[in-house]
Amino acid sequence: MATTDTSLLGSRTFPTSGGPTCGIASTRQIWRRLGAFAIVAALLPGCVNTKFKSKAPGQAFAVADEPLAAAIGRDLLLQGGSAADAATGMALAMTATLPSRVGVAGGGVCVVFDAAAKRVRTLDFLPRAAPGGTAAPSLLRALYALQATGGGTLRWEQAVVLAETLALESPGITRALAQDIQAASARLTDPEARRLFLPDGRPLAEGARLRQTELAAVLSQVRRNGPNALSTGGTGQALASAFHLDPAALRAATPQWRDTVSVRIDSTRNLHLADLPEPDSGAAIAKAWAAAEKAPPAERAARAAQALGALTGAVAPGAGLIAMDVRENAVACAFTMGGLFGTGRMAPGTGVLGAAGVDRAGFGAPGVVANTIVGRALFGGVGTAAGNDGPAAGPAALLAGALPAVLDDRPAGEILAARGDAPGRVDLVTCQLSLEHLLKDCQTAADPRARGIAHDMLLPRE
Repeated sequence: MATTDTSLLGSRTFPTSGGPTCGIASTRQIWRRLGAFAIVAALLPGCVNTKFKSKAPGQAFAVADEPLAAAIGRDLLLQGGSAADAATGMALAMTATLPSRVGVAGGGVCVVFDAAAKRVRTLDFLPRAAPGGTAAPSLLRALYALQATGGGTLRWEQAVVLAETLALESPGITRALAQDIQAASARLTDPEARRLFLPDGRPLAEGARLRQTELAAVLSQVRRNGPNALSTGGTGQALASAFHLDPAALRAATPQWRDTVSVRIDSTRNLHLADLPEPDSGAAIAKAWAAAEKAPPAERAARAAQALGALTGAVAPGAGLIAMDVRENAVACAFTMGGLFGTGRMAPGTGVLGAAGVDRAGFGAPGVVANTIVGRALFGGVGTAAGNDGPAAGPAALLAGALPAVLDDRPAGEILAARGDAPGRVDLVTCQLSLEHLLKDCQTAADPRARGIAHDMLLPRE
C-alpha cells in the first residue's frame, strides 16, 4: 500500500509501513470544518533531490507513531510551519488519538535542532513521580516552550486546535490505540476511563468512534489560555484532587532546556542525544555507539545492544515522532504516560488520565545528526519501547537505525526492513549527501509495529 503526498511544489509516493491511511482524509475534513484555506498544488512529477541553500524545492518530513497525528504534522508543514510547530501539533494530536502513551498529564523528552542558531538542545519533561507515584503534568508546558523558543513560526492556537477537534469529532480510533485498549483492559478499572474506552465492558475496536468531549473542553481552555490552564482554576483543582497532587506541584512542573550529549562522527557531523540523568540516556547511548561503530556492519546493532543492557522485562511504553522542515530545523521526541494509560485513573469531568512517574528514560530515545557549522539536519530518529522489551530497547532501536544510516548511508526503509522483530521500535528520517554537488536526499520510515506513518513533502525554500 502506498500514499501520495501532494505539496506546494510536488508529489511523492511512498510506502505507509502498514499504517491506515484514513487519517489523511480525516485531517483535511477537519481543516474544512475549521474554515482553513485550501492548499493550491502545482504538481511536479517524481522525486527531486534538493540543493542546499538554493532556490530548488526543499524536503520536509513528519513521522509519528499514530497516523492521524502524522497527517496533522504534514498539514502544519504545508502551511509553512516549522519542525517545532509540526512536532507540537503531532504531540497534542496524540493526546486525543493515542492517550494510552501520550497525554496532557504525561511527559517525555525531545532533541531540538535550531538551524539558524546552529544549536542542538535537550528538552527534558520526564513525568517524574510526585509523592504518591503520580507524575505532575509537564507535557503542555514543554510543548509551549518548544514552539515558543524552539523555532516555531505558527501561533499556539494553530497547534492546539486540531487536537481539540480530534477529541471532539473522532474519525474512528486507529489500530494502535485499539491494540493498547485491548492490552490494558484488565487494569482500566477506573469508572471514568472504562466509560470511554470499554463501553458495555468491551474494549473499543479499530474504527470505533471515541468522543472525548471533556478532554476537548480542557484542550479548548489550553488553546485560549495557554498551558497553565491545566494547573489553575477548576481543571487544576480536579487534577490535584483526583491524582492526590499538591496544587503547588502542578504549578511547579516545568520543562528544562539542556545541552545534548554529542557524539563526533566526522569533521562536520555529530550525533546529538538527550542529556538526561537517567542511566539509559545520552551518555550510555554514546558509549554504546563507541562500542559498535568500528564493528563490521552486520554486527553493529548487536554490539550496541550488548553495551546498553537488558532487552527483556517490563518498561514504560513510549511513542515517538520526528519533524524536519525546509529550513533544516529538526525535532525528535519520545513520550510516555509511565504505563499504558498511565495510572489508569481519570480526573472526573476532565477526560485527563494521570501519568505514572518514571525514574529512567527507557521508554524512548530521540537523536538528531546535524552539521552545526552550516546549520543542516542530516538524520532524525526515535527509538521507543513497546512495554515488555526491556529498558534498553528504545536506545538500542535508535542506534540500530542510526548506525547504518550515518555510517553506511543506508536509506530508512532498508534499515527498517532489516530489523525485523528486534526489540524496540524505531522511526527514521535518513539523508544521503553528495559532497560534490551539495545535494541532499532523505527518506522516511515508520516502524510498522507501532502502526504509525511517515510523510515527506517537497516545499519551496524561503
